[in-house]
Amino acid sequence: MKRQNQYYTLVASLPRLVRFDRAERLPINPQRLGERLRMLEPEDGEVVDRAVALLAWQGRPMARTGGEMAVEYGRLAELMDRPALKGVFEFPVNLRTVMAALRRRHRGLPVPEAGEPWGVGPLARHIERNWGEVDFGLTALYPWIPRARALLESGEALALERLLMSLNWERADRLAEGDEFGFEAVLAYLFKWDLVKRWLSHNGEAAKARFEELVSGVIDEKERVFG
Repeated sequence: MKRQNQYYTLVASLPRLVRFDRAERLPINPQRLGERLRMLEPEDGEVVDRAVALLAWQGRPMARTGGEMAVEYGRLAELMDRPALKGVFEFPVNLRTVMAALRRRHRGLPVPEAGEPWGVGPLARHIERNWGEVDFGLTALYPWIPRARALLESGEALALERLLMSLNWERADRLAEGDEFGFEAVLAYLFKWDLVKRWLSHNGEAAKARFEELVSGVIDEKERVFG
């Protein structure tokens, strides 16, 4: 009951988030958000730390080596073994792996060799086995893949960024549906806050530069694998 009360108090204290592509500013700055999150029990705080690491991964995909990403994924995998948290972390991991595969193929590179650190999570081996299929045989599971592929191939950087952020936003919304004042609602708020922050940092030129970075830099350097 104490922990549930903590969740309720924390969620109730957080200002409303406007959808990222309509937001004009962050409703709460990083320092104040961090202070609010310290209301949580240490065990929940550890999960939040992993969530923050995942968000950093999404925000700076080129900043970490393949080995570092493998370690980070190992920590996330421990959380995904918990049924209550699997839905929180699995989708963004799978999204990144699908996009890494699309970008790799967009550059005309072949199917990854066995053991090559190009992607993580449960979809990596499936994608390798289905590399010859246009959307890796995943359209039924992820109907957004054809749209993401088309935007990637046409170079529409900002539209692709908006699509990927929309997918993560909608996923976060669904996380909180079951319990608007539970721990998943806390994590959903954190994920959405990060999306607002990242979107506000974008403009057309920045999005174009990031797009080119993601497309051109990923595969040339074997140590830096995730786009």
